[in-house]
Parts: sequence; structure tokens; C-alpha cells
Amino acid sequence: MPFSPDAIWNAILIVTQFIILLTFHEWGHAKSANMLGDPTAKDLGRMSLNPAVHIDPIGTLMLPLIGSLSSSLFGGASRGMFFGWAKPVPVDPYNLRNPRRDLMLIAAAGPFMNIVLTFAIFFIIAGLKLVFDVFDLKTDHGDIYVQIYFFLNTSAQISVFLAVFNMLPLFPLDGFSVVNGLLPERASREFSKLAPYGMPILMALIFLPFVLPIGSPLSFLGDITYFIFSLIRKIVDVIGIL
Repeated sequence: MPFSPDAIWNAILIVTQFIILLTFHEWGHAKSANMLGDPTAKDLGRMSLNPAVHIDPIGTLMLPLIGSLSSSLFGGASRGMFFGWAKPVPVDPYNLRNPRRDLMLIAAAGPFMNIVLTFAIFFIIAGLKLVFDVFDLKTDHGDIYVQIYFFLNTSAQISVFLAVFNMLPLFPLDGFSVVNGLLPERASREFSKLAPYGMPILMALIFLPFVLPIGSPLSFLGDITYFIFSLIRKIVDVIGIL
């Protein structure tokens, strides 16, 4: 059997985490679009926290599963980075008051939601630690606390990574629309012409380490993720002290 029970269990947990985190990510897009005047996503049932309406079979299920299982096989972060996305939220720019600006804000809302979730997760961890300490549950139920902590802590890491990954300026990721909205109008038109090449480039960057004996070209995302993750944790710690 190529995969141990622990590896399979971890893969199930990671896919579950991606489903939850990407659901909030896409809800952020839909909610912001509705707030900015476009009810398209709401009318189509996408302004929902029901994961079923957001799941993309490849981006939400297969890629996180492959990333987790390959990590257990190869043991390296370069081959075990966890990528993923959900079904894009439909947006009708004709309903927006300022399409270029609003499309940028809608795109940024997804990664922003992941950062907000990371803060929320750390506050939950702090609250659970307090409860377990106050009621002296660490001794009798230490394993439960450790499992909950592990799930929440890795969820926070993945949430930050999703924010960072989605800010890459490659279509169809959010970063493409954010950069497009920040550019002057003439430069924006030229930049938009790169959209058809975004997905092939993205797939090549993700799967290159699986076919060639090289590290992941996207490994720098891990460093950015760790920096932001550590910064958020320190901020929550400081708030806890206050």
C-alpha cells in the first residue's frame, strides 16, 4: 500500500480545509460584488456559505489531494505544496458603478477574506487554550486539544497561502484583476491580452516539479506565507496580552 493510514487521513483533512476556506473565499467575492451593485452571484445562489455551490472538482478536490499525497511520498515542500481554487464567482461589470475599480475590489475581497479568517482562527485557538487551561482538560483530554489545535493551525497556514497564491498576477487568479485595476487604462488593455496565457503558465508552474527533478518555481510563496502567518500570530498574541 503506497499510502499509510496517516497520510490518507491527513489528505482528507487537507481537502476538508480547502473546501471550508475556499467557500469563505468565494463568498467574499460574491458578497463584495453584491455590495458594489452586481447581484449576479446572489441571484445564482453563489452568495452562500454552502460549499456545494463553490466546489471545483479539480481545484478544490483533486489538487489539494494530489499535493497532500505527493508530500507524504516525496517528503519535500517543493513537491508537496498545496494549491487550489474554487469555481469563479460570476460578475457582470455592466452592473458596477465603476467597473475597473470595482472589479479590482471584488477580486481583492477573496484573499482579504482569507486573511480575516486567519485572524479568526488564531482567536479561536487562543480561546480554546484558555478553556482547556481553566478547566484543566489538558491532562485528561490532551490528544483532543492537540488534534483540534493541529487542524486549526494548519487551516490558518493554508488560509494565508490561499491569499498569497491568489494574488499572483496570472489569470484567472485574483491578482490578475487586482493588477489590471491598478494599471493605467492603456497599460491595462495591454495587460488584459495576457489573460489567455495565464492558465497554461499556472499549470506549468504547479506541475513542473512532478515531471522534472527541480524545486517548485513557486516555492517563494511559502516564504511569504510564513512571514504573514507569523505576523498575524504575533498581532493576536499582543492583543491577547492587552
